[in-house]
Amino acid sequence: MTLNIALEGSDGLILATDSRGTIGDPRGLTAVNDIQKKLFKLTDYSGITIAGSSELAATLIDKLMKQIQNTHSTDDIANLASNFMKQEYQSWFGVRQWVTTAPVIDNRPFINFILAGYNKTTGGGQPRIYLINSQMDFVSQLCPSGYMLAGIPQYATYLLHRFYDRRMTIKNLTSLAAYLITETATQDPKVGGPIRMAQITPGEGFKELEEAVITDVVKRNEEQNQKLRQFFFKEA
Repeated sequence: MTLNIALEGSDGLILATDSRGTIGDPRGLTAVNDIQKKLFKLTDYSGITIAGSSELAATLIDKLMKQIQNTHSTDDIANLASNFMKQEYQSWFGVRQWVTTAPVIDNRPFINFILAGYNKTTGGGQPRIYLINSQMDFVSQLCPSGYMLAGIPQYATYLLHRFYDRRMTIKNLTSLAAYLITETATQDPKVGGPIRMAQITPGEGFKELEEAVITDVVKRNEEQNQKLRQFFFKEA
């Protein structure tokens, strides 16, 4: 499984993922590797994360990037991605089947994308976050809340409700995204491995953070955690 995160702040966007891949029945023991690439740059001002069947998702992204060409608006990319991925998936696995009372269980491989970026080429721009997944037949779903999660979201959702504020700076969001992943990893072994993260700003565009930078962020978070623990040892 995985945990993918997109966060919008006052001066930019954050995309973050873990790097764990699992094989087998998720209810029992699974084989694990921590080398999965789940974060990709699409354009100078947009990026995408993947969850689910990572090889299929990577294939779709590789093909999508050839379709994007000179498309710069994230809204336009989301629309293009929705139509393109739906067509490709149907050519591989057939049409998604629905009934009037409830959707039929989708036996096709599950894949999930979070697309984030700016509606711009240079200067200014409107931040956008979209969820696109196979179970909804790749309809592009615009995020109204400023954040989006995919994979194993329950622990991160709780923490976001406690700590997230749209007025946060991208520096604050970098720390928060790392915290969401490391805390989830302490509770669910299907999330883990090195964290991958990118910042997207109106000025500098898409910038993937180096591993050493993320390691420093995780270390600072743990130092703050220790201070919080000490707080509860204080006498009232």
